Amino acid sequence: MSTMKNIKKNNGSCAHVDMWAHEHVALRKGWGLFVAALIATSTFGQTGGNLNEVYNVEGTFERTINAVQKIDLRPETIDTVLPVTPMTYTMLPVKADVPVRVDSIEAAKLNIQLSQQKLYKGFVKAGFGLYTTPLFEVYYDQIRNKKNSYGIHVKHMSSNGGLSDVGPSDYSFNNVDGFYNAYLKHHDVEGRITYDRRRVSYYGYTSSDSLENRILLTPNVPDDARKQVYNDIGFAVRLKSLYKDSTKLAHNVGLNVYNYKNLTGSSETNLKLDADLGMEMGTETYGGSILIDNNAYRAVLGGSLEDVRTNGTLLGISPFVSTKGDKYTVKVGAGMFLDSQGSTTFHFFPKAYLDYSLFGDILVPYVGVDGRRIRNSFRSLTRENPWLSGAPALANSSLMYDLYGGLRGSFSSDIGFDVRISQSRMKNRPLYVNNPYSIDSTTFGDRFAIAYDEVGQLDISGEVTYSHGEHIDVTGRIDVFTYTTEDQAEAWNLPPYQLSLGARYDFRDKLIVKVEALFMGARKAQVILPDPVIFSEQPPPTLTVDLDGFLDLYLRG
Repeated sequence: MSTMKNIKKNNGSCAHVDMWAHEHVALRKGWGLFVAALIATSTFGQTGGNLNEVYNVEGTFERTINAVQKIDLRPETIDTVLPVTPMTYTMLPVKADVPVRVDSIEAAKLNIQLSQQKLYKGFVKAGFGLYTTPLFEVYYDQIRNKKNSYGIHVKHMSSNGGLSDVGPSDYSFNNVDGFYNAYLKHHDVEGRITYDRRRVSYYGYTSSDSLENRILLTPNVPDDARKQVYNDIGFAVRLKSLYKDSTKLAHNVGLNVYNYKNLTGSSETNLKLDADLGMEMGTETYGGSILIDNNAYRAVLGGSLEDVRTNGTLLGISPFVSTKGDKYTVKVGAGMFLDSQGSTTFHFFPKAYLDYSLFGDILVPYVGVDGRRIRNSFRSLTRENPWLSGAPALANSSLMYDLYGGLRGSFSSDIGFDVRISQSRMKNRPLYVNNPYSIDSTTFGDRFAIAYDEVGQLDISGEVTYSHGEHIDVTGRIDVFTYTTEDQAEAWNLPPYQLSLGARYDFRDKLIVKVEALFMGARKAQVILPDPVIFSEQPPPTLTVDLDGFLDLYLRG
């Protein structure tokens, strides 16, 4: 195909330009415009650059796009892992010369202990001390049995006393205790029968007088003016669970009944039912205690005075929930009591405890609060102070609160410590004051009466323990007390400080030595001066005296 292009000028002249192009010549779209512009430029130059010239380009041509050779730039992996160089090991033929040396080996002593030690049915212990003080104990028990066990324990201890110029101070304690245990599949049933007899003398006469002279002056002196005897007989039954599964309700239920009577004629009958319950659910423990305590007391005043009866039932429930982690223990609960002795009263006491372990139990700080209702019975008071008068008055106490905190831990694997401070307040706390017995202006020995008061107590204490294996145990403790009273002038007979030391040494399970020492600081005491008019409506005159501190030392082998 040929192409003819005609170029006409404005002056009428025309120029014929024949351009031949080969067929199938590839022209891009932009090249056509470029050629046209080039021709126009050339003509413009030949005509002298007339700007009024007009060029018309006519023609026909084909546009063909050639195939494009594109470069393939897709990513390719390049392996850069270096080849592993094989390792070679060479054994050096070196011989070491070890000198021959013979060491002596110390002979070893073997202590062969049977898996179950041999049991004996009977055990007898006897002793004799200063001031004619005999001691005699007999134990008889059944040997090992899977189904049951039973036994009896008899003990006697007495003394002729040893205090001079204060009257007779002899005493005697006798106790018989028999028990029987039955082992069931998931429970332990225990039954116990007890009899206890205690005799004490009311001593404290002045050095210028004697008991014989006083009896001569007053021939009709009753026996309970010079001595006191307490007889206690009772029985107890207890049921204790032995579940291996901690998710079951563990329980420890007991029934205790006793009758307590003295030489004066005062008597008490008590029935107490208590139960401790607990169950674990994961890291939490739910539990509590239940108390039913019924007490019937008759105080025999003697003479023309009528007997005084004090009866009442104490009901209590103390639920709690606790949780324990790797480093902490938290326990929260409450104590709720209903007391019908005298007038019916309700008492509520919060309970809480928290400790946290530091440095793997090396230091364990702890805080807590406690409170409870306390039964003051004829037996509990005379067990604490057997020189009470023959018919003491009874009133229950309330530990309103006991706020405490401290730090316990260990210095080493053998030495531990506990430093503690507590602030407590107790309502109707029994304080003991002197109350001599007088007949016809003649005093027969010193005895005590009870003065109930609301007492606050600040106790700062420290304790150190040392234990080495199973042979040596030593414990030392100090308590410093500060008291505040509501009605009484002083906290009578309560010590301002107290030191205690206990040690135990076991020599190859053959000889066991125990030492206990207790030192109590000087105390304040109230002495009631003898009043010739007995049971006067006016309070008798009193005197405050300072009692010296004393050391109670106990050694047993």
